Amino acid sequence: MNNNRFLFLEEDLKVFSEQPSKLIHKKKYSTQKTPAAGVALAGAVIAGTGVGWQIFEFAWAHTEGDIKVKLARMEGAKLPGDDKSFQNKGTWKKKTVRIYEKDGSRIGDEISAKFDLSFKYNGYGVGYIDMDHVESNDAVAFGLNVEAKLMADPNTYISNNGGQDMAMVEVTFNYRFTHSFQNDLIKVKRLKLYGDGTVI
Repeated sequence: MNNNRFLFLEEDLKVFSEQPSKLIHKKKYSTQKTPAAGVALAGAVIAGTGVGWQIFEFAWAHTEGDIKVKLARMEGAKLPGDDKSFQNKGTWKKKTVRIYEKDGSRIGDEISAKFDLSFKYNGYGVGYIDMDHVESNDAVAFGLNVEAKLMADPNTYISNNGGQDMAMVEVTFNYRFTHSFQNDLIKVKRLKLYGDGTVI
């Protein structure tokens, strides 16, 4: 399989701060495959595979200042019991969830990163997962590494919105905040995406 078709969308946005001499570089990264002008190629490795789906993990990428991100993508969908008949049993819909964590200093300086997590579901299966790094803020003497992981749960669940069988994929965003004179701070955002569109 040619993994070169998995791309990072990199938009280099140049914004002047209140001090004209300081130029802030902001970049947006995406796991979506749709290319655009100025697309930068980034490698991806297969982190998991199953019946009708694959999970890809991308390399670490610098975004702004001391902020680095490592995103993941799911092609295809996890279906209940890996039964392909569930693929066409319902209409596939899309949902997007905002992921956000921050840390700051006593003087109000904040380091943070925001992501849009999008996925599709049809009442039974769940997948087609993409992650977009939409915004970040750097802070003096702080650093931030954000690593995202996807895991397809092998179990089958019962929906509270109809009683049908459904699959689940777990998403984890691990935020590691670093500081020159403090211990590292780790914050974990963990979400469960279900085949009926429920997010917990």
